[in-house]
Amino acid sequence: MSHLVPISITEAIYSLSQYQLTFNITEALDYLETQLNIYSLLALYQHYFPTEWSGSQATIYPIANQLNCHSPREIEFIALIYTHLFPLSHWTVETAYEERLHSIPVTPMGIDWTMDGEIEHLKYGWQLLLPFSHNGRHWLDDIHPEGSEWFDGEFAISGITYSNIHHPDKIDYKQLKHQCHRLDNPLKYLPLTLKLLDHETKNLWLDEYADNDYYQPYCTSLPWSKASIDFLTRKWQQASRMLDRADDLINWLEADLKPHAQILLKLWKQALKPH
Repeated sequence: MSHLVPISITEAIYSLSQYQLTFNITEALDYLETQLNIYSLLALYQHYFPTEWSGSQATIYPIANQLNCHSPREIEFIALIYTHLFPLSHWTVETAYEERLHSIPVTPMGIDWTMDGEIEHLKYGWQLLLPFSHNGRHWLDDIHPEGSEWFDGEFAISGITYSNIHHPDKIDYKQLKHQCHRLDNPLKYLPLTLKLLDHETKNLWLDEYADNDYYQPYCTSLPWSKASIDFLTRKWQQASRMLDRADDLINWLEADLKPHAQILLKLWKQALKPH
């Protein structure tokens, strides 16, 4: 906060509202937690977006009797975060208007088909790669009803069937990475793309699973701090690059599916472990 003495009626009312008795330890702790959250967000706003802070006309104070809600200035900061630094779910943004976010929720941004009906919303190229990944194979073999029949119904016309694809456990991934590294087409991103499907990228934006349709509230969260925001921003930049490379592969597969699927299958067979 850039000043401590109230300079408007709104600020004066807010300041007076803070000087009220608390009757137990829980109320006192809640009050202190709220104040810490307010000051943390406002300080972070000034640090990351000094120009926007200087030009803002939004009040820094929550609406009277709604201290559990963010102030208009805090809402501005949250909007700037998802516009310029890293993604926040619609649920998170909407919640910020109604209740205080005491930590930064991490919105899962990876490839997830495990929720009801999601597999049908995957791009065709992603569907093709499912049996090449450990997670996809498990899903199609053990969870998805008649998974192999579904796959053949989608891709047999392209000359690739479920039985043609060796289980990922039979693949020498060191050999696969070596083969892909020598390629001059987007198939060189196959190992990375399979890590996305298996949620093994070691990037929290891509390895988290959504627990419900709103991607909340059972997700990882970090405290409001410069260290957290710097970390999440850096990891999101890495995640974006990974997703772009995977998209290159998916688009390449879909551009000419039948011949490209055959190239993929041949590459996969060449990476089989020795018997």
